[in-house]
Amino acid sequence: MSLRQKTYNLLEKDLSRSLANKLLGSFIIVLIVANVIAVILESHQAFGQQYAYGFYAFNVFSVVIFTIEYLARVWVCVEAPGADASQPIKTRLRYMFSAVALVDFLAIAPFYLTFFINIDLRYLRMLRMLRLLKLTHYFKGLDMFVCVLRKELPTIGAAIFTVMVLVVMSASIMYAIEHQAQPEVFGSIPSAMWWAVVTMTTVGYGDVVPVTVFGKFIAMFIMLLGVGIVALPAAMLAAKFGDELRLRKQQLEAEVDNALSDGYVSKSERADLDQLAEQLDLSRDDLEQLIKNRTLVLGTSITCPHCKKAIKLSRHSAAE
Repeated sequence: MSLRQKTYNLLEKDLSRSLANKLLGSFIIVLIVANVIAVILESHQAFGQQYAYGFYAFNVFSVVIFTIEYLARVWVCVEAPGADASQPIKTRLRYMFSAVALVDFLAIAPFYLTFFINIDLRYLRMLRMLRLLKLTHYFKGLDMFVCVLRKELPTIGAAIFTVMVLVVMSASIMYAIEHQAQPEVFGSIPSAMWWAVVTMTTVGYGDVVPVTVFGKFIAMFIMLLGVGIVALPAAMLAAKFGDELRLRKQQLEAEVDNALSDGYVSKSERADLDQLAEQLDLSRDDLEQLIKNRTLVLGTSITCPHCKKAIKLSRHSAAE
């Protein structure tokens, strides 16, 4: 393999494939978490001033590592399955504007912006927290979650819009009822919206409460209505996440059945299955369990002690 192909495998392949993948992935994960911890500690004024040089040096070190990683990913993106290697510039530009590449860019951009723009330290720390999003490279569940969110965005958006309409209506009603009794807390509809959100989400801070009889009655109705309506987007997302996971496993199961059509999985078929599982954001443990289950259903195989080749067994023989 070329150096670019080796680098692509090192950066983009499943972490469980080799020791180098595991070491690099673990190092980047630890570095991301350490950056978040550093930002939190640095926000403490006394501690941040005492170790200001150490925090700055660590930030520079992190930016150098993340920059090298970002440039390497841009360089090797032409090796991705389906990428057009004949048009490397176009392929790389398309990758640079993808969601995952933009996250990597935002993780390092604030540091370089400080050379040209005077950024307030508080906002700079907030922007550095974006490095936490880089974990999407290394946790498959996050990629699947983003995929589900993207697919169901219209439906989830409609549910969120319904919630917002209910919040505005509830705030308007409570403003009309409680404005005269409590002008300091229900002085406007925007002020009443704080109460509506807190009430409908069942948080109940207790800082703003209705005092009129009619206001309390309406509040009870809004509370009961909010329990189901506000939880609707989360319930929809959880259901769609389960559906997406089931569909991906069914797709992988179909390929496993195809590979087992001759009684066993060859090395080339196993490599194809590993690649498909990686593309579907399924772990190797999921694949191993699926192969084991489908082998028991469709038949099994043993290895010849002389030629080391797999020998297909019928279901009847396997049962015996």
